[in-house]
Amino acid sequence: MAKRRHLERREDERPRHRKKKGHKLYAFMVIFLGILIILTGAVVLFYVQEIEVEGNDYCPDREILEAVQNDKYSVNSLYVLGKYMLGRGEKPPCLEEMKVGVRLPWILTVKVKEKPIIGYFYTPDNEYAYFDKDGLIVKKTTSYIEEVPYVEGINIEGIELYTYVKGDDRAVFGEILEATQELERYELAMDKIVCREGRIYIYTGNVCISLGQDVTPEKIAQIPPIIGELREQSGTLHLESYGEGRETITFDIGEFPE
Repeated sequence: MAKRRHLERREDERPRHRKKKGHKLYAFMVIFLGILIILTGAVVLFYVQEIEVEGNDYCPDREILEAVQNDKYSVNSLYVLGKYMLGRGEKPPCLEEMKVGVRLPWILTVKVKEKPIIGYFYTPDNEYAYFDKDGLIVKKTTSYIEEVPYVEGINIEGIELYTYVKGDDRAVFGEILEATQELERYELAMDKIVCREGRIYIYTGNVCISLGQDVTPEKIAQIPPIIGELREQSGTLHLESYGEGRETITFDIGEFPE
């Protein structure tokens, strides 16, 4: 009799063991389905439907959008946001800064800061090639951008978009930048800048301004009042020797650099 009771107790325990297994399987399925629903919701909710670009003037929206969505996973706004937060996002060469954010789960915002254009060349294929302070061609187009000075005297053979202008003296681009920034302060328009044998000449109206090998704020500050006094006279204003205790300024009426 004792042996039979022991067997009966073991038989009674088997259904309980099966119930525990059933509860675990049910809990696993609930968790699995919950995760699946969350992931599906994330994919659907954060699917990129719109990208808003702000801050660009000359860099095309298309180029910025292609950089943001440069792989097959970039249809998800969380993925794109994480990519740029980790510093792995792509940025077009024409931009200095690019910040990506989310306005709504399905709307990305892209705020950019373009590299300043300091001048342009007119190419043999009848295009305007605009460059930055490092001599990088940031835009090539048949359209003229107002208030950007024309630059001549630098080798422009074979220049392409996002390539650097060939030249032995890279410092000349820094001098051009200094000239454009300082002249902008005085609201003095430039027609063109000529770089010849390491010297820089600025043309405004009927006057050529010879600045020598370096451009300084002190030299540029002399230009506006002198231009006002010259009125309609044409010729070359020499500022090469001005500065560092020297105040030599001459004006050659009717003469221009060869």
